Amino acid sequence: MNSDIDKNEFDSEFSNVKYILESNIVFLTWKKSCCYDDYRNPTKFALKLLKKHSNSNFVVDARNGFEDEKGDAEWGFTFLLPAMSNTDCKNVVFIMNKVNEIEEEMDRWTKEFRKYFTVKKVKCYEDAVRLLYKELR
Repeated sequence: MNSDIDKNEFDSEFSNVKYILESNIVFLTWKKSCCYDDYRNPTKFALKLLKKHSNSNFVVDARNGFEDEKGDAEWGFTFLLPAMSNTDCKNVVFIMNKVNEIEEEMDRWTKEFRKYFTVKKVKCYEDAVRLLYKELR
């Protein structure tokens, strides 16, 4: 696992977070369901990357889903999202499957993110980049 902020990537069995220079995107991919530190560490790393890279956008690949532990959701809504709102990130894009078993949960997260950011949903990373650079500029 890699969590040194001088690096632009964090990788674990549960997630991958990296900064993509060409598109100025902090990209979080959930690999499988997790909770507690396995959930919080990659999201805190994403926050550090958003702080480090000016005007970056946040893209979350939720196609492999994640199920929130109640405490993680509360932490996300009371700590993570307000902290992210203190960066200069303006746009968040969720990559999701058309039919997703975590859709209700993602709707809850989308509602919370919309308190601070412009939020969109797409089907793939390429659509996220296209959206960010054509529609949201």
